[in-house]
Amino acid sequence: MAFRLRKKTREWFSNLERRKEFALDFDMYYLCLMAGLATGRKMSLAHEQEETTELVSNFPGVYREKGRLIVALFLSRELKAMGVETHERAALNRSIANLVDPEVAHLSDAGVKEMNKYSYGGFDVLTEWFGEKPHTMETLLPLYKGHLDAALVPSS
Repeated sequence: MAFRLRKKTREWFSNLERRKEFALDFDMYYLCLMAGLATGRKMSLAHEQEETTELVSNFPGVYREKGRLIVALFLSRELKAMGVETHERAALNRSIANLVDPEVAHLSDAGVKEMNKYSYGGFDVLTEWFGEKPHTMETLLPLYKGHLDAALVPSS
């Protein structure tokens, strides 16, 4: 299974894409994914094949060396969403075994599918945070970081 990008995402980032702000299409996926993970927002798409484009099967370029960290962030959020506690060893092992293929130490098809859902939901988060399409990375990234920081602060 491959990482997939919502087609709406490419349109929303089109100002940056035209300016060659993204070295990889995966950059857009990553920004959406982090927003989805930070907020816990997931989204299933009824017509996933028609509403998305396939990117890659593994973490590309600079993301390759950070793949384990990205997977760890995903597992942390997903296990929390599933209500699995770290002291529940059997449930923890079952849940992780479903999301990670132990033979290759990569995400399983089910894991990639769930990670894609965070990216899809994260796109909606970005459109809520920013409203209009971003025009430059210089303005997008500081605001993006501020929103991520705010989303990660535990509510009292």
